[in-house]
Amino acid sequence: MKEKKRCIITSEWELGAGKMGAINGPSSILQHLESSNEEVFDEIPVIEIKPHEIPPQKQLTPFLKNGAALLEHQQNFAFSVAKQLKEGYRCLLVTADHSNGIGGVSGLAQCVPIDEVGVIWIDAHFDLHSPYTTPSGNSHGMTVNALLNNDNKCQSVRTLDETTIQIWDRIKLIKGNAGLPPENLIFVDVRDYESQEFHLVAENEIAWIKPSEIKENGIEACIEKIFDTLSHCNYLYVSFDVDSLDTDIAKATGTPVEGGLKLEQAQILIDALVSDSRTQCMEITEFNPSLLHPELLLTAIEKLLRPIL
Repeated sequence: MKEKKRCIITSEWELGAGKMGAINGPSSILQHLESSNEEVFDEIPVIEIKPHEIPPQKQLTPFLKNGAALLEHQQNFAFSVAKQLKEGYRCLLVTADHSNGIGGVSGLAQCVPIDEVGVIWIDAHFDLHSPYTTPSGNSHGMTVNALLNNDNKCQSVRTLDETTIQIWDRIKLIKGNAGLPPENLIFVDVRDYESQEFHLVAENEIAWIKPSEIKENGIEACIEKIFDTLSHCNYLYVSFDVDSLDTDIAKATGTPVEGGLKLEQAQILIDALVSDSRTQCMEITEFNPSLLHPELLLTAIEKLLRPIL
């Protein structure tokens, strides 16, 4: 991305997660990056998208927590991403929790046909639940489902009220009427999921590079598989959840899972993906500096983002 005009957009929305504290993740990352790359930051515009103040209240939509506020914030985030893309920028998105992927991908889909967009979802989790299947009501576990426009109702474990249904349907529309085609999506390093999510992956034959595949074939072969899978796509969106990293590094994140990517593997992967001219957005998300050993993850994030700065 270095050779192109680029910008940074932050989103402090954290209310899609179960643990609070990720709201300070974007600012912590930017402060750390700027302290070691001060000259670079003089050239890169930074746009901050902050959520409106949300008063404490009883959850009106328990299977889509903070649903109305989520809708409003992701609409604003998508608008900002689309605006920068239309002005010729490639975007580094630094976000609090992974429900911001709704606004990020939607922003790209507001600029180009969604059937030309490829999404690389690097994460310990599928994020394929809907309000009909969610075990928690946390929207950071529903992001990819919203992008696919697939409620997975055949696996439903919830009965939704009309308010939840209406808000969820509007969230899915932020990107436009069409859903992301399943063949335009590839998961990398997912290793923690529920049966409803696995059903959706299997039913739609969604590409999935498992941790065992990375271990057996090496990260370079996996990169080749990503590009082969998405060779028909003209635009790419890369979403990197820091919980995709092994927990020897990724302690300061809300849902850590053993057995993730080593830092060197993640560096090679990110470098290859952002070097592709089709990549319009690179998102990094779910850093929570209020949790254990944030300095370990902060140092790792800086190394991951060097190809972009």
